[in-house]
Amino acid sequence: MKKSKQIRDLIYVSGEHEKNYFCSYGIEFHEFMNCVHHRPENLILLKHDFHNVQTNWHSRLHYVLQQGLDELIEENVYDYGDFCWVDFSKEEDLNALSKNQIAELLFFGHMGEPLHHIPKLRFAYFAHDDGWFNKLYVIDLYDYEVLLAKVIAFKLHKLAGRHVQEIPKDISSVLLEWTRDGLLIDMSKIQKSKAELRIPVTFIGHDIDMDSVYDFRKEIRDYKVWLVYSKKVWKLIKED
Repeated sequence: MKKSKQIRDLIYVSGEHEKNYFCSYGIEFHEFMNCVHHRPENLILLKHDFHNVQTNWHSRLHYVLQQGLDELIEENVYDYGDFCWVDFSKEEDLNALSKNQIAELLFFGHMGEPLHHIPKLRFAYFAHDDGWFNKLYVIDLYDYEVLLAKVIAFKLHKLAGRHVQEIPKDISSVLLEWTRDGLLIDMSKIQKSKAELRIPVTFIGHDIDMDSVYDFRKEIRDYKVWLVYSKKVWKLIKED
C-alpha cells in the first residue's frame, strides 16, 4: 500500500514535557521519518500490517531493520488503522528482553501508553489513522524540538512551493515550549507574498479529541501570533 500524496495542512501538538510525551495531529509517519534528526534504524512493530517483517522468536515480536525501512516509509500506514512501534539498537537486544519488558511492549501496543517504562532506544510511537492521532514518547525533548521545526519547513515547502531555511533554535525552542499550551499551526491559512510567508499560530489547550481540534480552526477569526519567513530569516511576531 503506497502512502497517499495529500498533505495535512494543520499541525496540533500538546506536550507534557515532564512525561516526555506529545500528542499530535498532522504529523504523518513518513514526515516523522524524513524530518527526525538521525532517523531510527531498527523498529519493533507492535501494531502494523507491513508484510516484510522479521520475527524474533525469543519475544515473538515483529521487527524491521534499517534496510527495510525505506519500504515501510513508502507504505500507506494510514490504512493500518493502529500503527505502533518502538526503536531499538541491534538485533541482539531483542533476545535480551525480559518477560516484564515484553509485557510492557505489548501493553503499549494495546493501550498506546506505558504501564511503567517502555523499552525503547529513543522513541515509542502510537498512531491511529496515520497523521490523525499520534502519541509519541521520547527520551530527549530536543529530538521533538528538531522534529517539529523540520516538519513545519517540510510542509511549507509542499504547500507553498517554496524552499525555506531551517527554523533556528531560538525559535524552535519557543515552539517546543508552546506545545505545553496546545500549539496549533494552521497552514491552510498561510499568507503569501513575494517578500514573505506568514503562518498563523495559536494555542487551544490539551485535547485528545482530534475531531474537535480539526473543527476548532473554523471558529478562529483572529490570530495574534505569526511565524514569519522573510528575506531568508525566521521570526515570531505577536500582534496586539
